[in-house]
Amino acid sequence: MKYFIAHLLSGDARQYHSGLTRELALKYRVIPLHDRIPPHITIKPPFETDESGIKEVERVLRSFAGNERSTPLVIDGFGRFGFRTVYMDVYKGAEAVSLVRRLIHALNTNIAWMPAYPLEGNKLHASVARFLNRKQFRRIWRELRVLRPRFESTLDTIVILKKEERVWKVMTSIPLRGEASGWVSVGQMYREQVAG
Repeated sequence: MKYFIAHLLSGDARQYHSGLTRELALKYRVIPLHDRIPPHITIKPPFETDESGIKEVERVLRSFAGNERSTPLVIDGFGRFGFRTVYMDVYKGAEAVSLVRRLIHALNTNIAWMPAYPLEGNKLHASVARFLNRKQFRRIWRELRVLRPRFESTLDTIVILKKEERVWKVMTSIPLRGEASGWVSVGQMYREQVAG
């Protein structure tokens, strides 16, 4: 099974992201991210494992979350990775970047099979259009580069998403210390929010 680790956007940032991905899919015929994945900031890119492997990931995440406090998170404007991806940019605040890097380090050092990537955690972002060709990119970038959406939020929860067919669903949500204690398995709940 395929999984990845993320932080879900909430509130106004989530609504803005969902509306924008829907608009871009209709207007520019790009992959409809709003139908396939909840609005999120990727922490650990997709990886494959079995049931015992994902239980190991959950244990490491719960242990990490029990020792870490939530941190401010600011989304400010747009950025891009070449011409293939356009994203809502996450301001590189020292606290959020440090938290994500500690989390990635905990996963990579405590789980022997976990794939490690050289630049993971360096650029926090929330993709709004992916797998673009040059023409799509030019049209989308011309429209978005002048916009400056800004949202203040909190990185307070870590989620594990699981791929089922072509849709990513939230499997587990783990709050950081200082928030609600413990962890919650949420399954279908976020799928319904995204579809609605």
